[in-house]
Amino acid sequence: MKNKHSLGGIRIPLYAALGSLALVSACGGGGGSGNGTGGSSSGPTATPTSQLSGKAIDGYLVGATVCFDNGKGACDASLPTATTDANGNYALPDTGALLGKTLLVTITPHTKDLSRPDYVFPATVTLSQIVTATGSQNISPFSTLVTAQMETGLSQQQATAAVTAMLGGIDPNADYIASGNAKALSTATAIVNKLTSLATNGVTDPATVRNAANAMVENSTTDVTADQIAAQAAKPVYAGADASKVLSQTTYALDGYLPYFGNYNSTPVSSIVQDVRSVGNGSVVTQQQELSSGTWQPVTNGKYETMYGAYEMKSDASWSNFVPVSTYRAPLPVTINGAVLSGTDATTGISYTYEFRQADLSGQTLATAVPTNYAINNLWQLPPLTTATFASGTKAYLGLLSYTADQVILPVWTPACDNPTIVNGQVCDGSQPAVPEDGVISLITGDAATTYTSVQQAVGLSLEGRAGGFGMTITADGKITYSTYDQNGIATVNQGGTWSVYSRNSNVLVLNLSSTALSAIGTDPLLSPLNDGAKLVIALRNGHLRMGWLYPSTYAQRTYQFTGALNAQLLAGVQAATAPQ
Repeated sequence: MKNKHSLGGIRIPLYAALGSLALVSACGGGGGSGNGTGGSSSGPTATPTSQLSGKAIDGYLVGATVCFDNGKGACDASLPTATTDANGNYALPDTGALLGKTLLVTITPHTKDLSRPDYVFPATVTLSQIVTATGSQNISPFSTLVTAQMETGLSQQQATAAVTAMLGGIDPNADYIASGNAKALSTATAIVNKLTSLATNGVTDPATVRNAANAMVENSTTDVTADQIAAQAAKPVYAGADASKVLSQTTYALDGYLPYFGNYNSTPVSSIVQDVRSVGNGSVVTQQQELSSGTWQPVTNGKYETMYGAYEMKSDASWSNFVPVSTYRAPLPVTINGAVLSGTDATTGISYTYEFRQADLSGQTLATAVPTNYAINNLWQLPPLTTATFASGTKAYLGLLSYTADQVILPVWTPACDNPTIVNGQVCDGSQPAVPEDGVISLITGDAATTYTSVQQAVGLSLEGRAGGFGMTITADGKITYSTYDQNGIATVNQGGTWSVYSRNSNVLVLNLSSTALSAIGTDPLLSPLNDGAKLVIALRNGHLRMGWLYPSTYAQRTYQFTGALNAQLLAGVQAATAPQ
């Protein structure tokens, strides 16, 4: 056989982390049961089939207005509003397509807080909550922190994790009054007191709420200083964007500067590659294009793909069947619910969400929009991408793909030589261990002639990557060692991190490599995703040891997408960065 896939890095294709790529119907409505009660409602309404309900909380807030955000931190007059009742409850008609929308509750001096009955709020302030897929939609100081964190460019899942950590494990969506959590109530009160203290002319504006909230999370305190708030004000804001509007137009994203080997004995030819996305016949279509002689041309035969396929861990922690790379760019059936896409991966059974943010790239470096998981050329680290900045007014969309559970992926690499033949368990003149599996010669780690029964048998072995040995070994005491060599070829063994058994599957080991080790080990494509937030794993599958990646549930794949065409400044920057010296 003759493989022509490049030796470049690997990134997870948009909309699916090496999965089945099926976007299935999102759950209907925006969460909340139909049992909540509320006060008066106003504004246009559709005939509801259910209700969106929850509590407005500092303590339970009485007489507060609840509404949908108009995108400017105020009520959308075209959508229903409600007033909280004597127990802080509200209910809004669930008109459908609400997932990812922003709910607001406005606290005024006339609002009553049942946890401090005689207290008069000194100013008007608005709290927020992003509608989630399940559960009551409680709007509180904690949910306001999550909303603010999302506007720093985090996914909702990442923002929730960051706020949970800041709160010492408190669920930011929970009703802490009902659970009797006095510590949470005290923290919530401190947040609101700080926000109202920042008012101008009796109102704390949405920008001040956002900046103060982000300062609280970043500094792990509710008593933030003016300087800490000002530091947040200087950072870019990533406002929410509606998926249906983003997907109604074609978008263009830089894929990378990718090498293609006509055969493994020739010098690779590299091209600038972009991903073009559009919607047609109810599916998202992603087309890879290469810049050739000054024009964009479709990429055929997957020439820049670096893998033959993959195995994925399913939700029950077992392994999937082989997933061929040919499925990765198939049209994706989509159903849009509110501001997000959501679904369940048909291969793994793990659900996911795909969110969009509006990104103002004015003054940010061009490298901001460059993928960071191609270690073969470290494009994002090259000038002028690191020094030139986007012009004022440059806009893009930031796509954020998140899974509700860890994604564990074992790439299937084919040998990096022409006409490979296995001889004594080795290919490419004895340089790499390999086995025939799923119709292809597949690279592995360990001894190809051994049928392993436990991943613990990887202890002491020299680990193999895509391009050969790392000089890296795991030891029985939970450490990782790696070797470096001086100019005389004398080896030094270094400590490079730790490893542990993965909680979902005891036959998977998770390697926590230090940044020093990652830099020293080299640019093997297997290491590329570690630049993008993944961890390296060793796994036992079908009697063989394989290396791959763990993308934690707090990971979100980030992709900057432009409308009309790939940004001209970005394209020129990549051309300059990759020009022959």
